[in-house]
Amino acid sequence: MVMALPSRTRRWMSGGVLVIAALLMCPVADAQPAPSRRAGAPHVNVELIADRDHARAGTQWLGLRFAVEPGWHIYWQNPGDSGGPPEVRWQLPSGMKTSPIEWPVPRRIDVGGLVNYGYQNAVVLPVRLAVAAGVPTSPAVLRATLRWIVCRDMCVPGAASVALTWPLDDRDSGAVASWSQAIARARALVPQPAPPAWKASAVAGKDAFTLDLVTGQREEAIVFFPLEVNQVDDSAPQALTSLAGGVRLGLRKSAQLVKDPSALRGVVSFPDGRAFEITAPVSR
Repeated sequence: MVMALPSRTRRWMSGGVLVIAALLMCPVADAQPAPSRRAGAPHVNVELIADRDHARAGTQWLGLRFAVEPGWHIYWQNPGDSGGPPEVRWQLPSGMKTSPIEWPVPRRIDVGGLVNYGYQNAVVLPVRLAVAAGVPTSPAVLRATLRWIVCRDMCVPGAASVALTWPLDDRDSGAVASWSQAIARARALVPQPAPPAWKASAVAGKDAFTLDLVTGQREEAIVFFPLEVNQVDDSAPQALTSLAGGVRLGLRKSAQLVKDPSALRGVVSFPDGRAFEITAPVSR
């Protein structure tokens, strides 16, 4: 199903986007027979990868690797003006448990004046896997049912089921070193907690927030990605002022914001690739 993006409207107010969201909430039947490690869908290919060729007690890492057709994109945990993030439902052997997806820092993607937060071309979404001691680990089949939205100037909901079987066969076992590197690179792009010495604060005006971030040095460029929807106007430019000890950002308020939040939670991304989560208490 293909749906056009709304024109200059917010994601929660758009009938087209709400229809897509409703479709994504519909149950997806598990494929029979068991799905393969790779799956294809319109404009997206997805595969399940791992940092080891067999299960072992303790912690290891999985990756949901998306290859996205040029010109299209999928979404971060806060999608911005439209769309929705990928979702996954796991079927795991007893004694194995996954943590939520860890989200690499996204990009601002302008589509006809709407700004989305997401990923283009390719991305690995890392997932931590905990394996209890004493659990039989061979053979072990891990299944993931995925749903996503991929967009360009229109949006297409997608779904697929993929599975990984430990121990891996010879072909996949030979790819584990490159998979492990891909997962490690993705984990390096996941925002870290801000250093304890940093100070973040925000002041709420009538139409905008003024966000100050004190890092101890002059910052020439950062981008703020809000973690909460409908607080910041995603499509508005972020007015940056470099300060001797940090940076100041002017963030226009969302038209959907009813009441000022007690804090702005988000990710700040630096040109050198560093990214940190911050919480800025809001005063008035």
